[in-house]
Amino acid sequence: MAGPVGRFPETVELRSLFFKRLKSHRHFPSIVITLAILIGACIHIWQRVDVMSLVTEVTALERENMALIDATHKIQTDLVALTMASRIESYAIDTLGLQRVRPDQLYTLVPETSDEFASDRFATMISSILRVVEYIPVVTEVQAASQELQPITFDTDSDDGIGQ
Repeated sequence: MAGPVGRFPETVELRSLFFKRLKSHRHFPSIVITLAILIGACIHIWQRVDVMSLVTEVTALERENMALIDATHKIQTDLVALTMASRIESYAIDTLGLQRVRPDQLYTLVPETSDEFASDRFATMISSILRVVEYIPVVTEVQAASQELQPITFDTDSDDGIGQ
């Protein structure tokens, strides 16, 4: 007697796994198909709701972006209007009591140069160029705007020791 004498179908069914019993049920395939369709429909509805909320959020952000771009353009036009030279000039004259600067009152400040490289040829060349630059006339923006440019005068009668 190697094994039990007989097996009853009821005891085999009780001892089998739950999934095996479920699989052997006659409505199992229709229940699985129905559950798959139901889960697919729920996922589709959830995805659709999520996409629609994202679409409304993107639309609101696009409206906000356009409003910000419009505000930026308005600020830039206000800035251009406020920084016009004629407006600033009229404000300075009317409110602050300032007067226009005459060309003879303008001074150009030139920084002093040090002769620390006077020993080599490059420094000698640079200092020579800087001496020539001193005689080049300087035109300011005010002179150019008022078109009061002075002619270049060459001082040939100076007694600086050159040409003697």
